[in-house]
Amino acid sequence: MESRRTSVAATVPARSTTPAQTRSKHFASAVQAYEAGIKLMHSEDFEKAIKCFENLVAEHPDEPEIQERAKVLIHACEKKIQENARTVLRSVDDHYNVGIADLNRRSLESAIEHLQHALKMAPKADHILYALAAANALQGNRDQAIQHLKQAIQHRPENRFQALRDSDFQTLQDDTEFKQLVTPAEK
Repeated sequence: MESRRTSVAATVPARSTTPAQTRSKHFASAVQAYEAGIKLMHSEDFEKAIKCFENLVAEHPDEPEIQERAKVLIHACEKKIQENARTVLRSVDDHYNVGIADLNRRSLESAIEHLQHALKMAPKADHILYALAAANALQGNRDQAIQHLKQAIQHRPENRFQALRDSDFQTLQDDTEFKQLVTPAEK
């Protein structure tokens, strides 16, 4: 006689101990948007980071986990903006350092503003003049860039060699006046 009993294990599909997490078809783009916001935060461009995270929240309602994280980071960015607004810049170095940070982030208008403040406090500081020249060159202000670079070189001739190799002056590489400034005088 043949048994008609079959094993229970054979008839019941195996169950996972962890619930299956379903990802939306837009999960990858949500992650990319989140990473873009993180990069903006790390470069301290908090306003743009907030916009990026707000867009993420609006465009990816099907990703609640990423949305929650984005909302937390929006709050963190807003807090950093408030802290920065309370920061009082008093010294030449304060303005110079903020100007250089802005220059590195390519926030050129803000960089020029802070560097001009620093220059008012220390009108013969070659490093400030040089930074102003670089910021103006990047912004496409040829005349201001040349003027500040001339002054920086007058106060410290070594600035000519630095400018010759500095990629911030790329737009001026073919400019005759720039070439004359950075080429050492023949003896």
